[in-house]
Amino acid sequence: MKYIKVAAAAAAIALAATACGGDSKDDRAGADKDPARLKVWMMGDGTPEQTKFLDDVETEFKQKHPNTDVQIKYVPWPQVATTFQKAAAGGEGPDVTELGNTDVQSHIDQGSLADITGRFNGWADGKTLNRTALGNDTADGKIYAVPWYGGVRGVWYRTDWFQDLGIQPPKTWDELTAAAKKVQDAKKVPGIGIPSDQTNALLSFIWGNNGDVAAKEGGKWAGKLDQPAAVEAVEYYAGLVTTEKVAPEKYVGKNELEGPQRDFALGKLGMYIDGSWALKEMKKVSDKNADKWGVFPIPGKAGGNAPVMAGGSDLAVWNDSKAKAAAFDYITVLNNAKNAKAWADYSGFSSMRSDVKFSDPKLEIFTEIAGNTEFPPISPGWGEFEQAKKVLPNAVKAIMQGKPAEGEMKKANEQANTLLNP
Repeated sequence: MKYIKVAAAAAAIALAATACGGDSKDDRAGADKDPARLKVWMMGDGTPEQTKFLDDVETEFKQKHPNTDVQIKYVPWPQVATTFQKAAAGGEGPDVTELGNTDVQSHIDQGSLADITGRFNGWADGKTLNRTALGNDTADGKIYAVPWYGGVRGVWYRTDWFQDLGIQPPKTWDELTAAAKKVQDAKKVPGIGIPSDQTNALLSFIWGNNGDVAAKEGGKWAGKLDQPAAVEAVEYYAGLVTTEKVAPEKYVGKNELEGPQRDFALGKLGMYIDGSWALKEMKKVSDKNADKWGVFPIPGKAGGNAPVMAGGSDLAVWNDSKAKAAAFDYITVLNNAKNAKAWADYSGFSSMRSDVKFSDPKLEIFTEIAGNTEFPPISPGWGEFEQAKKVLPNAVKAIMQGKPAEGEMKKANEQANTLLNP
């Protein structure tokens, strides 16, 4: 297997609006031929462990395509937009590519991805994939990508502290607040870490109060962030810092990696919200109390598990590929049950297959959490709303700093109406 790493370039910019056309007759004729080379793009910098994993995938893939060499190119996340822009404009794209799942609709809108509906319908394993995640890969009844893995979040906590204090994993917002206060009073550490720059966690609190970001009305996205349910959710979230004072102000303007993860690993924080992948990272900080770490689902206001957003990656066939059949075959091998489990155990991310669980018992809860996924508005503008403009984090940060919640959420809603309808 050959590996290429994209060289560093300027900061990522918006994806080109140039749309790729449909397959020509020549393209369709060549799409089912066994290619000499299959170009696969993976996001990130790559690691020796990932390279070993992909070598094993290629070995299995070659059982059906013995004469095809798989060429892997690692695309660092900061270079993703630029790299895909060049591919769309210049025809130098991959055959198979990993995509951030919130970017799929933008690529579909531009025509960059192949319609794989027929091939997907003939793939028996397709029935195991998370239907909500698959819906994010669909447009006008056609399938353009396959869910691979997702990063769902839960609340990390100290099982020994909860046991000492007689605390059960919280099932409601009131119970979450009470648990944070009890831990804070007894252990003399902040009860919970609530960074403002954590869109996925914010969405769970909004959804857990029966609120939403936006809804489709008359063919357009209509913002719902100024509605009582969403306003109440962000008031509760911010209020853990400002009103209840069980979360420190030092995480305002930061994300979970900028303090809470490390503080929790060092025993300086009672609870914080993060994903399954955090276990490996926290052990790098300190594994002294790793056997006492546990996870419970983010609670809804009145009870039950709040829905979670599965931020992660999907797999797609590039529309310009001349080897679409082999490309889809590679996806089915990469995401079969054996390889999906190996990837989940290595990466710490939940598989989007219902039949794949983590090997580590500590992470089993994330499989339950991933069973209640919800997606934000399936709009090409979601990436800008979430990442470039950071609409929700900026609103919550302002509220944590004393601005009225209703006013900030009204402004956020105006941005939703604009950005989600590009």
